[in-house]
Amino acid sequence: MRDDTVNDGGDMRRGCPTLLSMMLVGCGGQLVPVVPDGARDTGTSSAPSDPSFEVVARTASVKDPLPVSGADVAYADLERALGQAVIRAVHPRHDQTLTVELVAAEAAYKHSRLSVSLVARATLRAREGNAFVTQTQVICRDAALVTPENGASVVWSCMTRLGRDLSGWLDGVKLDGTQAVKGQ
Repeated sequence: MRDDTVNDGGDMRRGCPTLLSMMLVGCGGQLVPVVPDGARDTGTSSAPSDPSFEVVARTASVKDPLPVSGADVAYADLERALGQAVIRAVHPRHDQTLTVELVAAEAAYKHSRLSVSLVARATLRAREGNAFVTQTQVICRDAALVTPENGASVVWSCMTRLGRDLSGWLDGVKLDGTQAVKGQ
């Protein structure tokens, strides 16, 4: 019998949203998914136009679900949301893998204002041999006058901004990993 709380890599995070969900419900809290309704999840991280390009989204030392300080709400499924936002924004790079790690995340609710801050590190590698090409870091801070229960759009907006920033960065990276200089 297979234990569904552990994925093939031995990682127990897959069961955490369910456990936290039960804890939040027991305490009167709410678990809010970040990926908006209607956003198609293809179940793959490959770009439809070039299946040799892959986006791998991860959380590193970030709570997923992300609790909102000042409220009994947590935002769920950050990895999937980040992967969806990035794969929609970036142009595929043939035979390369873009690993995007959410390395810092905060959400706070104070005085009717929801604030979100996200930091992601992106590493571009060649698919063959996993050779390092280049790396960057992107940051998003966003806020809105919205209740935390209705604040998934603020988190999603930040995720899509990270994706757009990474797209601009990738567009300026030459095939050898160096940054293109304007005018050349």
